[in-house]
Amino acid sequence: MIRLFAALSLPDEVCARLQSLQMGLDGWRLSPPQNFHITLAFFGEVSEAQATDLDAALSAVEGPGFDIWLDGVDVFGGGKPRLAYAAVRSDPALSHLRDKVRQAGRTAGLEIAAERYVPHVTLGRGGARADTRLTRWLEGNAAFLAGPVRAETFQLYRSDLGRAAPTYTEVARYALTP
Repeated sequence: MIRLFAALSLPDEVCARLQSLQMGLDGWRLSPPQNFHITLAFFGEVSEAQATDLDAALSAVEGPGFDIWLDGVDVFGGGKPRLAYAAVRSDPALSHLRDKVRQAGRTAGLEIAAERYVPHVTLGRGGARADTRLTRWLEGNAAFLAGPVRAETFQLYRSDLGRAAPTYTEVARYALTP
């Protein structure tokens, strides 16, 4: 079984800016910069045969390239924050691509869970209560802005869970139309 997800990768200069955002997240398990991405769909554990079918279905996904903007920071979990992230500005082209990628997963016979989509880049995982340090970090980075980042491809990644952080390996890359 292989653990797979589809995502948009980010250029090194944006990853460097995101890494600088992680300062101030003391006590959080920080995401390594090589793991920064924008998830389109999580497919979970799939067999080799399903992975082959998924690759074929993703190869058929068509859509135009588009610009991505990272805009601000936030946390999931409210009073018990579990994940700090850089927000991705909502964009119809991004939502359209996500829908097509999820449909490709269903075409490949995978069960895709229904979920609210909040595009983001994970900076760290927490689990502690919200405190003044986190509030200062959120307020101090509220104006973070990076972009435009041109999305001309999307990737299929393998995720291998590790003790400190998962390792993501690109399995395939799919072109969007210019």
